[in-house]
Amino acid sequence: MVVKNWKTFFLFASIILLCFISCLKPTEDKLIRQSNFVREDQTNGRIAGNSNIIESTNFYYNKDGNVERITVYSDTTPQAILLKELNMTYLNNRVLIRAYLDTIGTINYVVNFNDKKQVTSVLLPDSSGLFISYFDDKISSVYDSPNQIDYINFMYDSNNNLLQYERKENNAISGKAILEYSNEPINAEFDSKFLSKEIKFIYVGGLDFLTKLGLNTGLSAQNKLIKRTEIILPSYQIYETYDYGYTYNSDGKVIKRNIRWSTDTLFYQFKY
Repeated sequence: MVVKNWKTFFLFASIILLCFISCLKPTEDKLIRQSNFVREDQTNGRIAGNSNIIESTNFYYNKDGNVERITVYSDTTPQAILLKELNMTYLNNRVLIRAYLDTIGTINYVVNFNDKKQVTSVLLPDSSGLFISYFDDKISSVYDSPNQIDYINFMYDSNNNLLQYERKENNAISGKAILEYSNEPINAEFDSKFLSKEIKFIYVGGLDFLTKLGLNTGLSAQNKLIKRTEIILPSYQIYETYDYGYTYNSDGKVIKRNIRWSTDTLFYQFKY
């Protein structure tokens, strides 16, 4: 195309700029700004009052789309109590996290990652923590040093969906997790392969915290997790079963998810 005069040039440039901005906007719109942990039943005697919100998690992002601050309040009112706050500092091969928890005060920890943005460790101030190893860009083992537990024997399908892994403690295999998926795709931040009522610390507001840092734990699952079964070994007795449900809006975004097990259900509502 030949630009004949400056007026035409600026008009053409403006159109290009507007197209560029419009292409960026959907990406911004996909960022979850708030996750509300709510009660939608009366299990265990929980009775909703004026608000059914148990916790409200707010995400603040930097220009790269990575979360730089997270606050967790008791509800969404001006009188809400601050329960937790996370502030992130990004360096070349690690993320420094300053965390405030209303129960213990302030604690600092570090998330280390390699050149593929794969998380290799999450370290507490005493250098204990979570240590992750990879093979073929997928998790091969995880060591939880505070609890002296190994997670091993990871198996995947062709869509990188984690199908099962085993838990080892005191030099013996003590359990197995089996995961089932639908054929529907899912965003990486909804990856819940480790989320259960015991394993919560790498999840914030029901979402994968490490993914929101712009990091990963290897190739992410491509499909929606719908069921997780935990088995006690060597007896093969079922310890717990988790069922996952998803609600979408007209734009195809997940606006609610529930996690149901034998004694309770967690509900999360998401705002973009």
